Amino acid sequence: MRKRPKRWLPTAISCALILVICAVAGFRYIRERYSPSKERVDLNEMYQVTAADEAAILVNNLLTEEKAKIREGEAYLPYSYVTSMLNKRIYIDERERLLLYALPDRIEQAAEGTRLSDMAGWNDVAGNNAPVWYEENAVLYVSVSCIRQFTAVDFQLYEQPGRLYVDTSWGIRQQSAVLEDTQLRRLGGIKSEIVADVAAGSQVVILDRMEEWSEVRTAEGFIGYIQNKNLEEPAVSETSSDFTEPEYTNLSRDYEICLVWHQVFEQTSGEALEEALSAAQGVNVIAPTWFSLSDNMGNFTSLADAGYVETAHARGLEVWALIDNFNTEISTYEVLSRTSTRTTLIRNLMEAVGQYGLDGINIDFEGIKEDVGIHFVQFIRELSTACRQSGTVLSVDNYVPSAGTAYYDRAEQGVMADYLIIMGYDEHWRTSDAGSTASLPFVVSGIENTLLEAPQDRVINALPFYTRVWEFDPAAEVAEGADPLSAEYVLSSTAVGMGKARRLLEDGEAELVWNEEIGQYYGEYEQEGSLYRIWLEDIRSLQAKLNATASYDLAGIAFWKLGLESEDAWEAVAGYMNR
Repeated sequence: MRKRPKRWLPTAISCALILVICAVAGFRYIRERYSPSKERVDLNEMYQVTAADEAAILVNNLLTEEKAKIREGEAYLPYSYVTSMLNKRIYIDERERLLLYALPDRIEQAAEGTRLSDMAGWNDVAGNNAPVWYEENAVLYVSVSCIRQFTAVDFQLYEQPGRLYVDTSWGIRQQSAVLEDTQLRRLGGIKSEIVADVAAGSQVVILDRMEEWSEVRTAEGFIGYIQNKNLEEPAVSETSSDFTEPEYTNLSRDYEICLVWHQVFEQTSGEALEEALSAAQGVNVIAPTWFSLSDNMGNFTSLADAGYVETAHARGLEVWALIDNFNTEISTYEVLSRTSTRTTLIRNLMEAVGQYGLDGINIDFEGIKEDVGIHFVQFIRELSTACRQSGTVLSVDNYVPSAGTAYYDRAEQGVMADYLIIMGYDEHWRTSDAGSTASLPFVVSGIENTLLEAPQDRVINALPFYTRVWEFDPAAEVAEGADPLSAEYVLSSTAVGMGKARRLLEDGEAELVWNEEIGQYYGEYEQEGSLYRIWLEDIRSLQAKLNATASYDLAGIAFWKLGLESEDAWEAVAGYMNR
């Protein structure tokens, strides 16, 4: 008799198979979910390095878009990056192939091809034969060893792939030891890619500590995440830079400056100075317009006179001779963009200081274009070194700050020069729309915006002893909605002294109206078929500006120019100086 087949057997086998499959799937799921990933990150992709001589730049542990170069074992940063992010005083003369750095007492320089080992007195470069700087594919590169000489910064270079760490901040730092062999992962989580293996006992710097993971920087120069259970309790330490900033001392006087410019067109004797100053009160500095650039080689014309200086000194006045760049045949760019011509100009100025016994130099370089800005500032740095060595006061005339004059770099001038003089006038100029030469809000804005960059004990506020007479055609048709004071309707504009402006208004029988907002009288009159408008500078407007200046506790005041003042203007000046 045959046994009947067990009908339940196929079902049991199927169930068993399903259980096995489920178990395997479950095991795989658990393994995939809870076991660490073994996938490794592409380090070149992570640090965005594409060439063997290239290095990623990480500033304070943050990856940047810029790239460094590696040459002869030395790291190099792009010059533009160095000056914008690390130290703007490192200057390269591309025309004469020199790198320069103006220190308080000397100018360090390295010609193209100079090796780091050639730089006597530089720290940590002995035996380093890499170049100080070089050019490649029209890009200038500066060695980190050079940057380190003059900057509070720390560099660490790692290779394979190239990574340059740039540290510029110091303070509290957390450090920990790794408890057991582990992996550094790109992100927090065991499924994240492995950046590097980390051995037990390795020291890491903790950048960010979270609940289960910490972002760290390893001794091998990798950044990633390690589980907190694999780290010892962090130890806290204080970090600092051993760099000593150079001290750019200044020759500021211990009294308030009251300067007046003396515009001269020929050599002027001491007797002429005595006459020009006969009514002056409160003045302690005279700035004659003696020097003017005469060629593109650093030379200048001179109207200097020893007798003039002797007379000024006898009256208790210092002489800060002015040099300008007003000769339209001269290229300020050509003069300032070459180290040799800057050096010639500075040498000539220092020779004049010694020859005539000058107390100071006043730089009045106007109309500087943006491409000249970097060279102008370098000129001020180099001149400040020479002036500091000779005991000569260096003052620099500056426009009221605006977006178009940012490259005058008043912040850097505030370090290098002894005095910054705000030319608080020409709010409206010869070819502009008609208006005040120096309204009260314009003057105040000039002071406040300058003080955003420069220290108040180095700022002198200059005010005008003049105003402008604006001529219009009274019959001219002004377009609907147009400004009747627009330059297109101005027939002429003439600068006149305070006394002459008052006489013109009186002769024209103009009604003067005081404008509280701008701190000036306004008057207009018609004469010989023309309409004349004047925003008057007089003792009341001058007093308003002096009162405003006094509230900022500046280094002093100045006036353009001697001979244009009214008889009573000196009363306001004396009152200001005796307050």
